[in-house]
Amino acid sequence: MTARTRFHLSICTLVLALVTASWPLSPAVHAQNAAEREFRPDVRRALASRQAPAKLPTRDGAYQPQRVENPEAATLARPLPSVQNSARRTPQPAPRRKNNASTSGANVNVVSLPRVSVGTPLSRVLHTSQLSLANSSGTHEEYVDQSGNFVADERTTFDARGGSYDIAVGRSGTRYEVFTAIDDRGTATTADDVDTGVLVVGLDTNGDYVRDSSSTFDLGRDFGLPSAVSVVTGTSVAGREFVIVSSSGFFNSQDSHDPKNEPSPGVVLLVRDSSTGGFDNSLSRSLLRVGDNRIFNANALTLLPNNNLVIADFQSNELRIVRDTNGDRIPDMLDPVPFYQFKFSDDAPLDIAANSRGVIFSHSAGNSTPLLAVYDDNNDGFADRDEVVVSGLSIDNNLVLHGLTVERDGSVYIVEDAMGANDLPADGGNGGVPQIDAFPDPALNGFLRDGAIFAESDNPNTLALSGLSFGVETVLAPVGHLTLTNSASLQGAATSDGLATIQGASLTRGASGATQDEATTRGLSVNIEGVSVPVLSFSDTQIHVHVPKSLGAGVGSVVVYLNGNALAADDASIASTNPGLFTIPQSGAGETVALLVSGNRYTRGPFPSKFDNKSSVVALFGTGWRNSLPVAVTVGGKPANVSYAGKSGGFPGLDQLNIAIPDGISGAATVIVTTASGATSRSDAFITIQ
Repeated sequence: MTARTRFHLSICTLVLALVTASWPLSPAVHAQNAAEREFRPDVRRALASRQAPAKLPTRDGAYQPQRVENPEAATLARPLPSVQNSARRTPQPAPRRKNNASTSGANVNVVSLPRVSVGTPLSRVLHTSQLSLANSSGTHEEYVDQSGNFVADERTTFDARGGSYDIAVGRSGTRYEVFTAIDDRGTATTADDVDTGVLVVGLDTNGDYVRDSSSTFDLGRDFGLPSAVSVVTGTSVAGREFVIVSSSGFFNSQDSHDPKNEPSPGVVLLVRDSSTGGFDNSLSRSLLRVGDNRIFNANALTLLPNNNLVIADFQSNELRIVRDTNGDRIPDMLDPVPFYQFKFSDDAPLDIAANSRGVIFSHSAGNSTPLLAVYDDNNDGFADRDEVVVSGLSIDNNLVLHGLTVERDGSVYIVEDAMGANDLPADGGNGGVPQIDAFPDPALNGFLRDGAIFAESDNPNTLALSGLSFGVETVLAPVGHLTLTNSASLQGAATSDGLATIQGASLTRGASGATQDEATTRGLSVNIEGVSVPVLSFSDTQIHVHVPKSLGAGVGSVVVYLNGNALAADDASIASTNPGLFTIPQSGAGETVALLVSGNRYTRGPFPSKFDNKSSVVALFGTGWRNSLPVAVTVGGKPANVSYAGKSGGFPGLDQLNIAIPDGISGAATVIVTTASGATSRSDAFITIQ
């Protein structure tokens, strides 16, 4: 090769480097096949990413928290139990199994699970990563709970190419895996090695839940990300799938010269280009530039229902938000005002996840730390309060290895003791068994139920768990809202051992029926506080049920299922008594459903005031008074003699009153029922007297 040729090649190489540096993620240049560039997660770096909240960060020019500093905040722990859950027992995690370092610790029951059933929607498949604590091996695992008991009973390994720090599953089914790797710069020496953030795009093209192909993207080279610790994915208003990745911003506040210290984090938006399998250069960009000091950490990300991006800033005890300012459902601008500022020393947000109702779950680190639910009560785009929803979690103090996600039905999944045997007592750890806990949230409002161990790592001495994600539901809408009320009056609370009506939209996906058998045939079921209740009739906007007496009174979750999928859910009150009369318009108001009892006539009104020279006796039907007898009844404002009050025949929940029409009443006469406890029925139901 001549000197002129060598000079020409060097110029071309330089020009190519300058062009690619300013044109990120061009599929033709930057999409690298994993076989060509076998990046593996830097496990040692992940294990070293331990950071306790510090009162003052020491990075030069660092972002400073915006909340007014509480002088006691550095030592003040959150009081338990919380105010919101004071009326309910705070749910507990499942008992943790201690790690016995002298044994393999293998969980045979989990390891030997059957493969995920063909056709299972990805929205029911939980993805996580098992990282080797000893070397660069690791796997991505997929778990499914087919039996509905919050314990995994199927499992398939998606890939065994090293695992990752975090994983997200797009609407397309594409898996997005992120981690920090060591870039050897193409040399044999380690002196020039650098850390780099890596994104792997994994594809399952035949639906067997196993990776068929992948592309690897070097985010350190293209965006300057020295790490990649969290990933989320969403879909724009135009149907474009996008991915957002953050670097950690790790900084050892006790050692400003720690070689693993990073600049302030970067957050990168990548928009898929379906024609190339890569990303669209015209839309992909940095949302936060590395080193711009606009936040301190970005150890976790979540998308709200409107696709605004929430960032967990562990050091600052804040949640930050990148808003969609142009309506394309892609976040684009960091709000300078924090979305939420935590108040207590044990609230530093290590991981976060949001459900379809906009409730954000957040936990910190510690051997007994709470899970919080964060609420935007007034819908102004900023969170207003938080409540403890689980206490006693064991979360390793590590900015990288953790996991938190929410299933479509609201159930919350958390990785506990992620580092396993490497969470050493000398570092304040407990060396527990890495496990995934599942907490049902049937009403999707943060009122969680007791947890269950969903799955554990195969070997707590050698394998860590990190990252959790469900796929996107592509058929069903998000779980809708509903109300539960007295079936007769359509007002106030449903009652124990009474008839209740669920109201909402798209409750049955168009199905209707008039019997329990029809409900069963169509796959419709209703649970109240976990108890299956009889469905008596149903349409897309109303479902009529009987509330079993065993449920008692109080607040409980109401969930409508179709073929096992939750369609609508909310909490509702169940009262001991709330009298209501059925009316002919079926609205709770108007002429009551009544029959003339005198002479065994059982005819409908209008009713004669007298029958055989005696006051006519009329039977009224409703629900909600059988638990509070005796009752008093007025007709047209006059007391009526009650000869019977209680259950009506064998129909569940139906109540009956037999009353004598008072003298001197004619026309449309209002009927009001008052129970022994003082509860009264509506004042706009009447009978017609001739």
